[in-house]
Amino acid sequence: MKLINLPYLFENYFILMKRVIILCAVTVFALFLSSSVFAQTIPVDDIKEEQLRIQQLFQGSVHSSFTLRPIWNYTHDAYLEGAERDFGFWTRKFDTNSIDLGYSFKAGVYRPSLGFTTNSNVPYGENNGAAWYGRGFNAEFQGGFWITSDYLTITFKPHFIQQQNNEFEVPRFIPSDDDGNRLFVAEAVGDIIDRPFRFGEEPFSTFNLGHSSIRLHYKSFEAGLSNEPLWWGGNVKYPLLISNNAPGMNHFFIGTRSPLRVPYVGKFEFKWLGAFPEDSEYFVGDEEADQNRFMNAINISYSPAFAPNFHVGFARAIHTYLENNRVSGEDIGMVLDPFLYKNFLDTRGAIQNLKPRNHMNSIYARWLWPESRFEIYGEFFRDDFAYDSRDLLMQPRHNSGYAFGFQQIVFAPLARFYKVNLEFTNMTPSYIQEVRPQNYYYTHPDIRQGHTNRGQVIGAAIGPGSNSQFLSIDGYFDQGRVGLFIRRLADNNHFHFMYDRSLNRPEEFRQGFGDYWRNRTDLTIGTRGLYSFGDFILSGEFSWTKLYNYGRFDYGRFQGLTIANFEPYDVHNVQLSISFSYMF
Repeated sequence: MKLINLPYLFENYFILMKRVIILCAVTVFALFLSSSVFAQTIPVDDIKEEQLRIQQLFQGSVHSSFTLRPIWNYTHDAYLEGAERDFGFWTRKFDTNSIDLGYSFKAGVYRPSLGFTTNSNVPYGENNGAAWYGRGFNAEFQGGFWITSDYLTITFKPHFIQQQNNEFEVPRFIPSDDDGNRLFVAEAVGDIIDRPFRFGEEPFSTFNLGHSSIRLHYKSFEAGLSNEPLWWGGNVKYPLLISNNAPGMNHFFIGTRSPLRVPYVGKFEFKWLGAFPEDSEYFVGDEEADQNRFMNAINISYSPAFAPNFHVGFARAIHTYLENNRVSGEDIGMVLDPFLYKNFLDTRGAIQNLKPRNHMNSIYARWLWPESRFEIYGEFFRDDFAYDSRDLLMQPRHNSGYAFGFQQIVFAPLARFYKVNLEFTNMTPSYIQEVRPQNYYYTHPDIRQGHTNRGQVIGAAIGPGSNSQFLSIDGYFDQGRVGLFIRRLADNNHFHFMYDRSLNRPEEFRQGFGDYWRNRTDLTIGTRGLYSFGDFILSGEFSWTKLYNYGRFDYGRFQGLTIANFEPYDVHNVQLSISFSYMF
């Protein structure tokens, strides 16, 4: 793993932070803002987030669009204080004890959590931050503290993971080096992205700063340094641009911590950040890729005054390599690059004369109807430039993906209420491939590590070229919840289409028929639950997955076989996760 030149970076940090603080001060005094409050931030995927999003289905999204996470604890408290019904655990405040340190400072403890996850046959796991759940036993611990005041908040909640990383059957499309040694690269994608199919051959442990940050804030604004995992957009299962599927990136940022309200116009939220994604130990790249990366990203969300529960946002992330391990003005300015390639050439000049950069853009929306306890959400993702507005209009689906879904609270017998979630995610290139090349999403020919951090995708956990359909139904009662879920995942259909197109097919398959019965597909069926007793929380999840055509071992080998007589090669995996935590 490459080391960043810390003196240079901190020099840049302090210059940027100085400018950030000045900008905050000028903006704060120019706008009418809310009063200061004591609080700390809530880790992404914390139970408090689940409490908050449930209350948004009852109350609306007046306090937060919930599209720039993590959010602050006082937002969570505002929703619980506004709850009109008592749902036991789901309207209970916890982690409320704090110590007065004097000089307006307070301190508290984040809920400690101990978790165990086991996979029977293959690695399986997603949206779990720094953890990677290999085959075998995985144990993790999270816990820490926070210190806060009117103007400064420090959070420290590291993440420790021990991974057994047992051996499992190696898929067919994993290459070897010139000496015949197996490479730990992405299945069916190879070395154009830093996404190992396995993290070495031995058990290993991981220490990550997790949900840790230093924040300066004044009323609705904040700025600081952080390692927190982020979650952008309204998607429940798979956000397309930034999620907590990968470890949090070291980054500096400026943004809002509560909506900015402009009379007669609406509410605004934003976050701008500069991050430093890192390589895994198993990244295979050439000399040009042996550089430290920088990711410039921005997320802006708007809610109109006439529709306060409707939120539309724009987000973009741009990767580049650092020169001399220093952040330059050009790096910071990349977030302002034009969106159309023709305009980019007019503004920046020929792209071959510029630093390499990988642009990704996302438009998302979320709309709640608290009277119906219902919400819909969606996101459209684009992984390159359109040439001009004509090209964008004619082929908006070029190198693009999308997701949409809904949530509904339903009152029915046997539980206080039920929550239904259905989400569709498509990161598989469109039929445009027949006339116009399309890249693997999250990859780039010049930024070889792709949209990853420490070997895991920063965006949708299903990965490039895949699509999924997810349905869950959870019943909530005063002490917890229990639910069922099902997911279908078409694993990297992009490779399925590209490889089949490259085959020299037998005569009987040349009239539009290919190897359509051996593409990779997973079916997962599971149950999950949570139970609180006293100040303890026990949560767990059990799932069974059938991995159809695991390994792609016979893919493209016809030899007279058809869908009627081929022998499938499928693998079954059972995953069990258990977590214990204590509420202070």
